[in-house]
This record gives sequence, C-alpha cells and structure tokens, in this order.
Amino acid sequence: MGAKSGTDIKNLALSPVQTTRAYSFDISNRPSTSPKSSDDVAQPEHDPYLVESRSSVSAPPAANNNNTTPIYLMGNFYPPSPTQWTDFQRDFTNGLIWCTYRHSYAPIKPSNFTTDVGWGCMLRSGQGLLANALAIQFMGRDWSRPVPGDANWEIYVRILSWFLDDMNAKSPFSVHRIALLGKQLGKNIGEWFGPSTTSQVTKALVHNFPESGLGVYVTTDGVVYKDQVEEAATLKKKDGFGHLLILVTIRLGIDKLNPIYNDAIKTTFEFPQSLGIAGGRPSSSYYFVGYQGDDLFYLDPHHSRCVVETKELSEYVAEDFATYHCEVVRKIDINSIDPSMLLAFYCRDRSDFDSFCERVKEMNTRPGMGSSIFTIGEKAPDYGDDEGHVLSVADEEDDDLELIL
Repeated sequence: MGAKSGTDIKNLALSPVQTTRAYSFDISNRPSTSPKSSDDVAQPEHDPYLVESRSSVSAPPAANNNNTTPIYLMGNFYPPSPTQWTDFQRDFTNGLIWCTYRHSYAPIKPSNFTTDVGWGCMLRSGQGLLANALAIQFMGRDWSRPVPGDANWEIYVRILSWFLDDMNAKSPFSVHRIALLGKQLGKNIGEWFGPSTTSQVTKALVHNFPESGLGVYVTTDGVVYKDQVEEAATLKKKDGFGHLLILVTIRLGIDKLNPIYNDAIKTTFEFPQSLGIAGGRPSSSYYFVGYQGDDLFYLDPHHSRCVVETKELSEYVAEDFATYHCEVVRKIDINSIDPSMLLAFYCRDRSDFDSFCERVKEMNTRPGMGSSIFTIGEKAPDYGDDEGHVLSVADEEDDDLELIL
C-alpha cells in the first residue's frame, strides 16, 4: 500500500483516482440495557465506561515468527518471507483508517450523550468500512498515510474531516448523524447497532452526501442481485457504472459461527475488492481486515480518544489524525467470532464488479470450500409490497437530508 498520486481536492467528488491514560465517564450517560435482536452482536458484559488505550508497537506474535503461512489484508497478499510481518504491519498501520470511540464532543441531541463509549462500537466499525472505501476510491488501493506536502495530504484530510464528531455539514459521516439515522430504524441513541442497521444507515449517509461520488448496494438475503447493483452503481452518476460499495449482511449460525463457513469467510479477504468485515465476538464489535491461518486480524474500536477539533482543512497537521491509525496488530481465532456480520466490497467500475462476481462463483464451487456465505443472482424477485421509507436528518447548516430505502 505505497503512496499514490492524488486527486485535485477541488474535484474530489468528481475525479476519484482510476501507552495513553484511561478515561472514565459519567455513568448517567449509560444506555439502558435492551434485549439482543437477531440483528445485533451480543452486548458487552464488562463495564465499558473505563477504557484504556495503548499505542505501543506490536511485535510479531509467536505464531508468525516462522513466516511460513501467507497473510491477506483486504486483498493484499503477503507471502512467506523474512520481511512478511514487517511489510504487513507497515500496511496495517499506514494503509488503514481506524475509527474508535470518541469523547467530549457536542451532545447528540436530543440526548445528552457526549461519548459513544459502551454503545458505539458497531457504529465505529461501520465508519471504518466507509472511511476505507473512500480512501481507496480517492487515493487508490496502495495508498499510505501521507504527511503535509504529500500529493494525497489534502485528500486524506478532507476524507477524515467527513468523519469528525460534529453535527454540521462538514461532517456528513459523524457519529451524530449515524445515531440519529439509526433512531429512525428503531435504535435509540445509545443503543447498540447490528450489521443490518449499520448497512442501512451507511446507505443513507452516502446517498445524502453526493460529493462522495459513491454508490451503495445493500443485500440482506445472501444474494447480490445484478439488476439492483446496476441501479445502485448508476444512481446520480453522469459517467455510468462506477464506484460502488457492496454491503452483505449475513448470519452464519445461531449463537456461534458454524465452522462450515470458516473457509469462505477467510477467502473474502483475498478478493481485490475486499473492504473487510464489520462483525465481532460475543461481547464486542470488531472491524476484521485480514487473516493468517485461522486468525483474523482486526481493528478494535473499543479505545476512547478525545474528539478531534473541527477547523479549516488547511489548519490540520499530521498529529491531528494520528489516532486514526493503529500500531497494534490484534487477532482473534475465527471460531470465536459472532455469527452476525457485515461483509463489504468496493468495485471501481463495471469490469471490477464482473471480476468480483467471478470470484464469488469460483469461491462457491471450489472443492472443499464448505458452504457458501452469499451468491450472485441475475434479477431480484419482485415482492410487490416493498414501498420503502424515508430516513432524514437535519443539521445546523443544511435542509433536511433524506433517503427512500
């Protein structure tokens, strides 16, 4: 994921590139406990209102010392070699955007929440999926964290500014907007999201911000339908099919992941279109980004950082966004993850989507693969009663933003 020449920031939406101390919080902001739905990952059993974050650089785990097992990181392949772990960790730290809990931001009105600690982990995992999709769209798959003066610096700053925690028009993907859109889908502010809610909110956020230049397709029945993809990939696009985020929400078991799906899950990280998986384990949401053997590598949103101040783009320095990159590589055995998850893929154009479809078909017919986790279909069935509904959010500067789902 080396640096790549960037796009003129003025044409950002039109020309995408072809140990810190612990924090404690007022418990009056705790969300009320609600029953877990089939959509949600299990709720935390520990007290999440005391979160310690660490910034030490991780050494290769013992299991990686022999460098004999391949590593995949969102479509990037690291073959066994003496430099495998060093190369992988460099790209893990500098080529991924890490979204975590934040605190001390303006209240998410009409609530009094000034932090999402304890309830926002899936919201942050969803932010991570979207942020990395946009980074790839505008800086290329081989992008690496820039510094002031680099060709991609202004684009990088603009993208991250979209995710700052503020209810204004400059931050269309803030936790404030995510929480408020979730409220219209039955999730109270301060309540955990599941993969389905996260996917629908992501679709609404992107639709309400055309400057992203991105289309979003969501499927909840395990089938990616080509006719619906065509519609999503060309909606509001002058240049036809392009720049598509595909979100697949699935549940692969009842209380725990059925191991028959393990190989298929891991194979998705090998796709060049991979954006990882927003999922988790039975007490937390994680953003899974790659694998080695039976270990999944992930970005952990359960580390609270102070909110980044909103200011003019030209005023930001590299240190402002240091907490959006993770230096510690974490892993979990695939058999320990929750069965509910949100798979994400980015297709740059029609050719890329066709390649994605071929990879899905090949994965599902590969000998010894086990059971398929999703498939490709030509045309979606017509149920006749899906009239959709509207999600809208008003901010401090704009009129209502809305989306018919």
